[in-house]
Amino acid sequence: MAQVQTSRRTFIKKVSASTLGLMAASSAFPYILFPQKKEKLGVALVGLGYYSTSILAPALQLTEHCELKGIVTGSSEKIPVWQIEKLAAGNEPSEVRKARDRIEASRFEEAVELLDKVKLGGNPITDAEVGFYRALAKSRMAFSGGSVSAVDAFGEMSKFIEANRKSHHIVPATEMRGRLAMATGKLGLAKQQFGNLTKSGWPEYVAKGYFMSGEVLMRQKEYPQAVAAFDQLIALPGNDDLTQHYRRLAKCQKAKAEAMSGADVSASIKALEAIIKQENPDDRELFAYAYNALGSCHLKANDQAEALEKFLLTHLVYATESAPHAEAVYQLADIWTTQKQTDRASEVKQILNSRYRNTWWSSQLN
Repeated sequence: MAQVQTSRRTFIKKVSASTLGLMAASSAFPYILFPQKKEKLGVALVGLGYYSTSILAPALQLTEHCELKGIVTGSSEKIPVWQIEKLAAGNEPSEVRKARDRIEASRFEEAVELLDKVKLGGNPITDAEVGFYRALAKSRMAFSGGSVSAVDAFGEMSKFIEANRKSHHIVPATEMRGRLAMATGKLGLAKQQFGNLTKSGWPEYVAKGYFMSGEVLMRQKEYPQAVAAFDQLIALPGNDDLTQHYRRLAKCQKAKAEAMSGADVSASIKALEAIIKQENPDDRELFAYAYNALGSCHLKANDQAEALEKFLLTHLVYATESAPHAEAVYQLADIWTTQKQTDRASEVKQILNSRYRNTWWSSQLN
């Protein structure tokens, strides 16, 4: 079969002859390029009441060359919840602002330390902000291999949600709770949380909800239902960058789910090879998912050598994409264990047990 990227022989030769840095270079992999930022025209809506907040604001989420940057209004209730980026009390403690900055910089432990210094009970907005960002920092710490367990982070985020049902953070909190539920094996609860996202009316999280619902269904081996979830995402009307990104991911995962369900594996392989050939290689997450999906299809076709190549490519070139990388590492551990290559299997198992110990893939490791 003609290879879209490189033949196995050429690939292995490059692996043995190059360092990881060279492998990521364009000379070895011509599809690996640096992304170029796409500028959009920022639009601020001033006045216009219902027409502004309920018609123009949602419509701007579907445009290709414009994006909503602000809404000027005398009442915060008029702002769509999915447009609120920050809500602060007038006398918000400086620790809360600094903690947000630390979270943005992936300095999660520092964020928690700052938030622990805030005296609660004086202002409900401040209390809610502290509760959310503390739970968010711990959740991201868990997923980055930090000292917090997924179980503890799940408890922290659940506590915030139960106490703040009307918070503007409720939708991103629900997404994180779903991811933590999936990581801890609570697949039914995870599916429920992601289903709630699809009804949120928040374009970004509607797309994420359908995608993650499909991911949960695949872990439950409910492949036809997973295909249906990915189809719903593909059919979403949005033209914003994020919806289009998740739509492309859904096409990869749909091809994988169809192969796993017993459909023609060669058709799925052909669809995935077309994605790799046609899509923008700047989208590293997409390519990581595509190569993983190809690896799964080849496993389904009992072609372990081709599968190994695809998962190894994700591991070596796309290790920054944590979700697909965790899957690739798990699959490599499984293949190398089957092949009795104990040293290689042990090496990738160590990655799962450290960096990805709070993921569903780590929980599946024998």
